[in-house]
Amino acid sequence: MAYSSQKIISIALILVIAIPSSLGRRERSETETDLRDLCSETRKPKQCRKIIKSQFSIFEETDSRSVAGAVIDLAVAKADEIHDKLNQLYQDSGDDKLKEKYISCSKNYNDAHRNLDLAKRNLDSNDYQNIPVQVDDTLEELKSCRHEFRKDSFDPAHIRNRNKEFGVYVDIVKVAADRLLRENDRRR
Repeated sequence: MAYSSQKIISIALILVIAIPSSLGRRERSETETDLRDLCSETRKPKQCRKIIKSQFSIFEETDSRSVAGAVIDLAVAKADEIHDKLNQLYQDSGDDKLKEKYISCSKNYNDAHRNLDLAKRNLDSNDYQNIPVQVDDTLEELKSCRHEFRKDSFDPAHIRNRNKEFGVYVDIVKVAADRLLRENDRRR
């Protein structure tokens, strides 16, 4: 009799442990699928998936609004990182031409951060229609910095590569914002 009840308790414990963990895997799989779909709409899906995968934990919710907020936050963080690097390069450089380029791009990234903050405020206030305007303004700031470091330009700090990387982040924001707008339009 004791053997039988131990067996039943063991089976019950296995079920209690196994069932919730398998359910959790399904949710993660759905989240991964939603985010993979988002990345497939970007111009650089492979880089998008790499970015998303490295920050997967912030995507607790995969509704369009939550995803847009999360990717805006990621883009703001990347803009800040590059902005700080440009400011450091400006301070450390002894080359006046490079210093001009670094400070010009630093201003571009400061403005990009501001535009993304405005996009986030628009998201938070359910003013989705203005988010694409802020994203386009961010892309213009990125374009201005890219112009400073065009192909034939001396670029010892590889700012072109940082601009390309930030461009992927902004592209993800653009796709997420477009998805949010389409979903919002369908609800009307």
